[in-house]
Amino acid sequence: MSGRRWSITRSAKVLQLVASVAETDEVRTNLELPLYECQLLDSIKTVELMIGIEEEFGLKISPAEFEREKWETPRKIIADLESRMQVKV
Repeated sequence: MSGRRWSITRSAKVLQLVASVAETDEVRTNLELPLYECQLLDSIKTVELMIGIEEEFGLKISPAEFEREKWETPRKIIADLESRMQVKV
């Protein structure tokens, strides 16, 4: 059960980072928000988000490893990061 709580906390931290970089709290309430299509994320903001993720979680994502399709929505970003963290452990 504590692992599940940790996952919820981690997801909330990811959403906080995305909201900060995208400059909108809508990402917290609409997990299907198309971030690139709505121009909330672009290449510079994506790099800012990568830096924030590295600082918060110690997970380094290089632009060469990045796939935009996997980060189209807040839900997809959370799923991609969870997948990367499981592989890392």
